Formats: sequence, structure tokens, C-alpha cells
Amino acid sequence: LCDTITDSPNKPGQKDLSGAGINVIRAAGPFPIKRSFWVYLEVADRKPSGIVQLALMRADSGRRYHYRELTIGFSHPLQATRLTVRVFDCVFPVPGVYFVELWYDHAWIMDQRLEVVSDKGDLHEIEQE
Repeated sequence: LCDTITDSPNKPGQKDLSGAGINVIRAAGPFPIKRSFWVYLEVADRKPSGIVQLALMRADSGRRYHYRELTIGFSHPLQATRLTVRVFDCVFPVPGVYFVELWYDHAWIMDQRLEVVSDKGDLHEIEQE
């Protein structure tokens, strides 16, 4: 997870990941909040193609929102395919812990923990929906 992804001006074929390793989002305003971020992936498979899907899961409830499926192709089984996905205006309804999950061919692969906190310093109780 990162704030921005750009092509590296000095290294063709490489990406510059600004703000890579996002693990906390600080909210200055009231909840719910919207936040955009990028997901950078490198995926390899022996099959000629596969389906990638991201999901956002709330840790307190286990509720999951799946984003659209993306079909990616592989030119060689040992060569990774790079994929950048913009998650635009993602809604975080309450402060708490979320997981951005990677699904591949409809199977969970991994997740990245993301904590959303109020920048005001007040303690918010996470709603149970």
C-alpha cells in the first residue's frame, strides 16, 4: 500500500512508490472518511492468466467489501507481472483495524493491516454493526 505510484524517471520499467508501507490512516474530520491509495502487486503463475481481486475487511466484524475482479496475463511462469491498482475514495465508516486483502483465483493469498485512527486524539468506540 502506498500514497502514489509513478514511473521511475531514471530506471525504465521500474516504479517509484511514494509513501510505501502505509499502515495507519489518520482522520482529521468526522467519520465516515474517504481515503484513496494505491496497491502495488507483483504476481507470477505457471498458468497463462489468473484473476486478481482486492477486498477491504473490517477486523471487528469480519465484513468484507470485494472490489472488481481483474484478469492478468503471464508471458512466462518465472516472470512476475506488475500490477498497480488505485483504490479511489475508499470509505472507512469508523475508526479501527481493517485489512486490505489480496485474492487470487478466488482464494485468499495475503493481507495488509491498516489502522484508521482519529487525529483529534479522542477515543472512539468501534461500532458493532
